[in-house]
Amino acid sequence: MGITMPPEATAQVKPTVRPPAYRIFERSGWVDSLMSRMSLEQKIGQLFMVSAFTTRDKYNIHDVSELVQKYHIGGVIFFRGGPMRTALAINRLQTKAEIPLLMSIDGEWGLAMRLDSTINYGYQMPLGAISDDSFSYRMGAQIARECRRIGFQVNFAPVVDINNNPLNPVINLRSFGENKQDVTRRGLMYMRGMQDQHVVAVAKHFPGHGNTSVDSHYDLPVIHNSRSSMDSLELFPFKALFSEGVGGVMTAHLNIPAYDTTSNTAASISPAISTGLLRWQLGYKGLAITDALNMKGVSKFTRPGELEYKALLAGNDILLCPDNVPKAFEMIRDAIDSGCISMDFLNQRVRAILEVKKWSGLDRCQYVDTTNLLRDLNRSPARLLKQNFAARAVTVVRNTANLIPVRRMDNLKLATVAFGAKGMTAFQEQIGLYSRADNFQINMFGRDAEFDTLEQNLKSYSLVIASLHYLSNRTNSYGISDKTLNMLQSLAKQKRLILVDFGTPYAMSRVPDCEELICAWQDDPAFQHAAADIIFGSNNASGHLPVNASASYPISSGLITETTGRIQYTYPEAIGLDSRRLGEIDSIAIRAIHDEATPGCQVMAIKDSKVLYFKAFGKQTYSGKTPLQTDDVFDLASVTKVAATTLCVMKLYDEGRISPENFLGDFLPELKGTNKEKLTIQEVMTHQAGLIAWIPFYKATVRDIKRRDSFYCDQKDSQYTVRVATKMYLRSDYPDTMRRIMDRSALEERGRYKYSDLGFMYMQRVVEKITGRHINILADSLFYRPLGLRTMGYLPLNNPQILPEQIVPTELDTVFRKQLLKGDVHDPAAAMLGGVSGHAGLFSDASDLGVLMQMLLNKGSYAGRQYLKPETVALFTQPSLTGNRRGLGWDKPEPSFRTGPTSLYASPMTFGHTGFTGTCCWVDPQSHLVYVFLSNRVHPSAENHKLVDTNVRTRIMDVIYRAILGKKLP
Repeated sequence: MGITMPPEATAQVKPTVRPPAYRIFERSGWVDSLMSRMSLEQKIGQLFMVSAFTTRDKYNIHDVSELVQKYHIGGVIFFRGGPMRTALAINRLQTKAEIPLLMSIDGEWGLAMRLDSTINYGYQMPLGAISDDSFSYRMGAQIARECRRIGFQVNFAPVVDINNNPLNPVINLRSFGENKQDVTRRGLMYMRGMQDQHVVAVAKHFPGHGNTSVDSHYDLPVIHNSRSSMDSLELFPFKALFSEGVGGVMTAHLNIPAYDTTSNTAASISPAISTGLLRWQLGYKGLAITDALNMKGVSKFTRPGELEYKALLAGNDILLCPDNVPKAFEMIRDAIDSGCISMDFLNQRVRAILEVKKWSGLDRCQYVDTTNLLRDLNRSPARLLKQNFAARAVTVVRNTANLIPVRRMDNLKLATVAFGAKGMTAFQEQIGLYSRADNFQINMFGRDAEFDTLEQNLKSYSLVIASLHYLSNRTNSYGISDKTLNMLQSLAKQKRLILVDFGTPYAMSRVPDCEELICAWQDDPAFQHAAADIIFGSNNASGHLPVNASASYPISSGLITETTGRIQYTYPEAIGLDSRRLGEIDSIAIRAIHDEATPGCQVMAIKDSKVLYFKAFGKQTYSGKTPLQTDDVFDLASVTKVAATTLCVMKLYDEGRISPENFLGDFLPELKGTNKEKLTIQEVMTHQAGLIAWIPFYKATVRDIKRRDSFYCDQKDSQYTVRVATKMYLRSDYPDTMRRIMDRSALEERGRYKYSDLGFMYMQRVVEKITGRHINILADSLFYRPLGLRTMGYLPLNNPQILPEQIVPTELDTVFRKQLLKGDVHDPAAAMLGGVSGHAGLFSDASDLGVLMQMLLNKGSYAGRQYLKPETVALFTQPSLTGNRRGLGWDKPEPSFRTGPTSLYASPMTFGHTGFTGTCCWVDPQSHLVYVFLSNRVHPSAENHKLVDTNVRTRIMDVIYRAILGKKLP
């Protein structure tokens, strides 16, 4: 005896449905042959898809294996676990199965929805914020590729529920939105992306879970919509996906009296809905799969065993997550034996399941190749897709004061406040790459005193960027406290404020009226980075709201913002490069650290204004335990000559206040009558003035203990004011003595190239004489602060933006200062000048130095501001004298193709500099490339020359060029 349908269902008309686009359900010899051999027990077992867990605290694969062998179950759905453990479990279970198992995952936003160490692509609603529907296809296809890679044939996605209830606690961001056409288009694209990769898509939650305020995981929601309302709205996307051949549909735990008035009966166990509506009225031909049968929406009303039986009787093909397989198996077998369920009914479902297996390639057993599994699941092209998805989704809802993007940094005093965060957020860290900022975090439900203190601390800031984190869909307040709202309201009235919502857009209905408001969708690093990128203009916003967030923020709200030209942190694939071609950089850096050429290093490469490589390796010291970070700060040594002194000279040349033909004596009257008076600026800056290389000033002050005591004091006072190192202060008058020693020093052969520190010590004096300002203050005001550079500058111990633990130590000085140098300049002469000199003293991380070099690559322009004239950059960076590769201040490639400071592939237009501590920066205008390498190779001893001897810096530069040019080195 077959299943009996209620009269209400049988009276409904069966529409004609066009043939499906995906030929999943076709007769095959494999299915026919298998069906003819299968026992009743094997057929019943195919109906069950059981839960599997591979976390260390919940690992049930042994139990699942027993179910496979004893009850012949047909499929497994994997929940919590890790990729490798899951892959091994899949292989183990497949070996136990007589018929290959259908492996599945509930991965709406990727494997990361269930598996650690994989990519979380984000909720579906942000996809709804993107006008370009192809993103939905690309996301579906990429998730499907990852499913196939780890052994899944079914993914329980997409969600095509229309979220027309803002208080929906369970769907919400999982929906594409509330416009039925938009939801349908994106659902179709997502489904096509998956099924084009031969992964079965499952549309859910039929017949529509959007208009609920109850979570079916905990109780049974009731939808009071009429049939006509359901037909015109909730069913709209399902019909479209059915007509295009979606492989599966998930029947929901929803009570819908319009279709079935039986009390406490969910759609998933209602024949009127799961057969009458789904099969007869809508003509669906694919797999019908229940929502998880262990959810309270059904399990609280029906006992295990009986529940599975009812779900099957209702018309479902697969029983998902049964609570008690033995009971359910027995009850179904008894029903077949008694004729309550016909063999035709059973065979129809088993055949559909086997046809899906055939389409998925399970007509032969498939095992997961675990070689490079983690690498394959985390490839850069996939991460770039996620980054682009986030960037296109972030929605600028308001920009009334036109603060987005932030352009001028000069007088910007910026604070960031992360409401709900416990520590530094990825959003705050990304902002730090663009601007100096002070960062605050506060618990939304913190004490009044904490809010009072924060409000007091924020009084002096000109701009506050506030962000809302860890919001909730499950309360009317969305997890935002009244204290937080009051604080935001106060800030909005008193300050320039940018507010970013990292959660459901409905939370914006709670926040006060803000002139600048961004919906950034979720607390994920990619979305946090994207929001920061948009605020500072390295990317533009183009997202729009796919829901009515509130009366003030209706559906389709969203502004297009501008880009400013700041560098963008991305992946090599963004400019068409293969990340794997840069992998050799890692090997070179790691080998250098292993060989103790340096304790650690930072490497950065920027091409076409995109950061294609940015990593830190090793530790600050060989004995250290904390890994080196990308924002740790290095002593740049002689890079100071170009990153401070030369830049200031270039600015003065722009203003007509200095020329390469000028003499030193034109600016420094104290040189009158000396052998330095008639040295030209060009000679000095190209190291052809005949100046001696350096003067060991410190030796005269440390010849014996008594003499040392007369020059230094361990405490600063009115006589000893010049800090040389920790508890070491030089006599106040001695820097003047050093300058007199310089002025009396001998000249060697004028016109011949000889590298000299003295020339840039003179250029510092020239710059300060012309401007009347110390070079550290001048460089900061002209370049570092306007560019938003947080770490670059002299005297890092005085920089409130730099934590002491960020400063990388250099040499353990056993001769002069008798201590480990950390934050005090390594160069002895610069130290004796108080840490500020024209030839050394600058500190920075790689990111800030990269931005500075990008400005020069842009011919003096950055983020819409012209810092130097293009012709000035061209003049100073070209070779200036025959027989000397140097430009004005800048080093250049060796023109004779002999070994030089750059890669052999560097164009003749390349300019940059190296530093004694193991640093370098290079700009190649022809390849649109910036390369920065920072290290502390002088730790613990400057006698360690391995970094130089093994050409680590140039070899890494070679790898970058090979990746760009697609060539091999000669």
